[in-house]
Amino acid sequence: MSTWFALHLPALPLQLAERALDPAFARSCALAIADGPVQRSKVAFCNSKANAAGVAAGMKLAAAQALARDLIAIERDVQKEQQALQDLACWAYQFSAQIVPFQSDADSGLLLETGASERLFGGHDALRRRIVEGLRRLGFRGADASAATPAAARVLARARADGCRTGDAKTLSQLRASVGRLPLQLLAWDEASTRTLLALGLHTIEEILALPRDAFARRFGARRLVELDRLLGTIADPQPPFLAPERFAARVELPADLIEVARLLPPLRHLLLLLEGFLRGKGMGATALQLRAHHSARRDCVNVPTPIDLALASPERDVARLLQLFTERMARVHLRQPAVELELRLERMDAWQARNASFLPPAPHVQGVDALQLAETLHARLGSEGVFQLQALGDHRPEYAYRVLPLTPDPPVAQAPAPPPTQRPMLLLTPPQPLHSCTPVPHAEEPAVDDSRPLYGGPLALLAGPERIEAGWWDLGYPQRATVHRDYFVARNPRGQTLWIFRELAAPRRWFLHGFFS
Repeated sequence: MSTWFALHLPALPLQLAERALDPAFARSCALAIADGPVQRSKVAFCNSKANAAGVAAGMKLAAAQALARDLIAIERDVQKEQQALQDLACWAYQFSAQIVPFQSDADSGLLLETGASERLFGGHDALRRRIVEGLRRLGFRGADASAATPAAARVLARARADGCRTGDAKTLSQLRASVGRLPLQLLAWDEASTRTLLALGLHTIEEILALPRDAFARRFGARRLVELDRLLGTIADPQPPFLAPERFAARVELPADLIEVARLLPPLRHLLLLLEGFLRGKGMGATALQLRAHHSARRDCVNVPTPIDLALASPERDVARLLQLFTERMARVHLRQPAVELELRLERMDAWQARNASFLPPAPHVQGVDALQLAETLHARLGSEGVFQLQALGDHRPEYAYRVLPLTPDPPVAQAPAPPPTQRPMLLLTPPQPLHSCTPVPHAEEPAVDDSRPLYGGPLALLAGPERIEAGWWDLGYPQRATVHRDYFVARNPRGQTLWIFRELAAPRRWFLHGFFS
């Protein structure tokens, strides 16, 4: 049987305005949301500080400003409210595959069908605690309720937001008793119908249900009967499905113009929490993210956001881990202008692979090192110039036998055949370093031969070689890739260092150091 979980967000425009302000300042100031034409603006929502000064919803803005001289009035942005609900729906996708954002003059929030996922999260109570705690971490406050029908869940959540004590109604038999004793104003009907019903002495939903159906339909319309039937589950109440976007993008307005990168981390955490819910619902993990710091528009310069890219070595969606990597990455970022808004974009994602735990617990004194996490941390701290991947290429010239790739979850596929059965050093010098050489003095009776000996920390003893490499003559379109004619040797100096050196075949047959063996 279906169980609908309603998450009611009271005064959503006011909550969004408070999230955009410094928390201490938001608690101390009188704040109001203005709606309507500029000349006839009215107060749509106000906080407790403004309410204590006599400001109330529906009051003209000019009158409210006269009552509270320090009143901060913010114009209502319906588009921002809709975007916030879309972001929350993406976050809630981790708890249910059927999500319905709703927004009206009476309420705003989310509907989730949780009957199919309660067992996965350990039962209804455990799932409810997880949703409510996640909402609190995102900086929102709300009231919740569960019922067998979506309409009943919305009414019960709205009642709890108004302070009514009511239980859940997760079965159809409980609906009439749970919903019937609630005030009829919670149905959120038009003001004229509500006023007429109150004038007739009807105050609760149960009293409306007791009226003759035909007479009620003639007086208030058949549509109201349909709403009551959907409330009680006597007829179906199909809900429009929410389709999660293919890509994630979310924004958060900063409480002030911030120039210090460290102060961007708290609002960034809110964005990462939204991202985590989206990725969990998709069964994916992020492998590339971009954070954009938007700046206020100025006449003398173009408002170009500052991008902060983050590459990951494996799919990741844990908020703590992503925040740690962004902390390392942002230590190298300098904002040229104060930031007023943050935007997080998911550039690339991959299938999530759960980490397998060991069957036996590790010893208390043993602490393993995750090589991938170490690579991610170093990449975030040092950038792609310091941490990268190498891909083998099909070229016999050592300096062109590989190329540098950015850090990605998948190891690079070698584009070269197996290396020859000869020794290769782990460290190559780019470019090769010329070596000095000495030529032994021949005896008078011996003919002169080209027998110069290379020097590096003393005379070098040749241990292996020569290995002749002659390649590159076909690179007609790549003048920067020189043709090579060389004889390579493995050599050792008096210090004990093992080197990879070569000698040119063409005159003047100089010696070069090309690498070091570990």
